[in-house]
Amino acid sequence: MLGMVLLALRPALRGGMGAPSPQKSPSGVNTLRVLSPTLLELVRINTKQPDPARVDSWDFVDSGGALHLPASAQLSVLAGGRPVVVQAAGFKRRPLYAPLAHRDLRIDNRLYLHLASPLAEGQTVTVTNPDADLWPATVTFNAVLDPLRESTAIHVNHEGYAPGFPKKAMIGYYLGSFGELDVPAASGFSLVDTSSGAIVFNGTLQVRQDVGYVYSPKPYQKVFEADFSGFVAPGRYRLKVSGLGASLPFVIAEDIPMNFARTYALGLYHQRCGATNALPYTRHTHGICHSAPATVPSPQSAFAAAWKTIASVNADYAGNPRHIAPRLANEAAQLYPFVRTGSIDVSGGHHDAGDYSKYTINSAYMINALVFAADAFRGCATLDNLGLPESGDGKSDLL
Repeated sequence: MLGMVLLALRPALRGGMGAPSPQKSPSGVNTLRVLSPTLLELVRINTKQPDPARVDSWDFVDSGGALHLPASAQLSVLAGGRPVVVQAAGFKRRPLYAPLAHRDLRIDNRLYLHLASPLAEGQTVTVTNPDADLWPATVTFNAVLDPLRESTAIHVNHEGYAPGFPKKAMIGYYLGSFGELDVPAASGFSLVDTSSGAIVFNGTLQVRQDVGYVYSPKPYQKVFEADFSGFVAPGRYRLKVSGLGASLPFVIAEDIPMNFARTYALGLYHQRCGATNALPYTRHTHGICHSAPATVPSPQSAFAAAWKTIASVNADYAGNPRHIAPRLANEAAQLYPFVRTGSIDVSGGHHDAGDYSKYTINSAYMINALVFAADAFRGCATLDNLGLPESGDGKSDLL
């Protein structure tokens, strides 16, 4: 919980634009991206009916998992109107969208083409399949090698960065059967002001290989980190890597940590138990929940089956050095017997997860974390504007 409070008060890295939005990507969408001057990515969103049906297009993987990619002769690449040889092809696919309520499976397919010669900046590249076996002749894949084209390999924090906090981005991309993208790290990276187009910062890329994997091939071995923590000027920027393109725009602003704090506070508001969630604080509204009292039976000895189970699970107490208390075999053996029995009001608190249980240790830990944050972190004690029903009452919203 304390870690969550800390995350609410600092920027965190998030993914880039690796997967298209399901709401905007129905089956049949086709896109071409220039990943690098020698690497193209063709994206096709398709679907399949229930087993034993196959995918409706780009069925490049057989039932045994073997890959069967189209031959180079089935693909035609033109750059600036001139043909470019396809040296090799790779493939990746994954589920993109699969709702439970009704079948609407969408599959994200990526066909990678490694070109024998590099494209030039400003060139328009077109990919077709002359025999129309891979996609209809009416479908065309077009893109332009713009130095600032949006790159799926550059991952910035889309929420933004605070000037005085660490500011980092990750550069890397998985190409399916091609493995990981070779990042052109030698030239480093730059920050581009989106308003003026001027380069305002340059930095080096440092390798950030993940460790701890025991299988082969090890993943995340060609990931690089761009650290621009030293750049503090507020504004709107894009992170550019020569040859790869640029990230989506992001901001550097003083109010970014507030967005995290407010999101976290509203998350706790949604987890309130025994209370209402109402407009304008949330669109996920509901009335008072779980208000029925709990019942502690008396005498408990009347529940013989329950005590038999309890006694069986701690029958080995004598052989376990951690069990220093007497065996809990019946009601009389309790070290901490129930003082109150009958109907008890246990409403209130927070939902710990998707179930309905009351865990004292979790509640105590959360309260400790929030009180500690209000006491120790600068500014937290004055946060009284997070959008909660109690906001504006003169008391910290954390408290």
